[in-house]
Amino acid sequence: MAEHGANRTYDLPPTAPFANHGKTVASWTLIWGVSLGVLVAALGLIAWNIWVIGAGAAIVVIGLVVSGILRAMGMGQPKSDESRRAASDDWYA
Repeated sequence: MAEHGANRTYDLPPTAPFANHGKTVASWTLIWGVSLGVLVAALGLIAWNIWVIGAGAAIVVIGLVVSGILRAMGMGQPKSDESRRAASDDWYA
């Protein structure tokens, strides 16, 4: 039976991960904006209408921009210094 901590070559992260699993206002805005834009663009491809394809692409871009603004306003996944450091360290190695 292995000894606890005898050959430990890793450190645990300093804080627990966020509990929202990425389900934030910014992420839902991004998912729905991109999904709607791709659906409109696909319908434009089926109908072979360049204006509908362009409208779908514009909806995708608007969804990306609005989601970025919401994240900058604090409605996305929070980023603290400890979480950035914990995410960048490979603590399983």
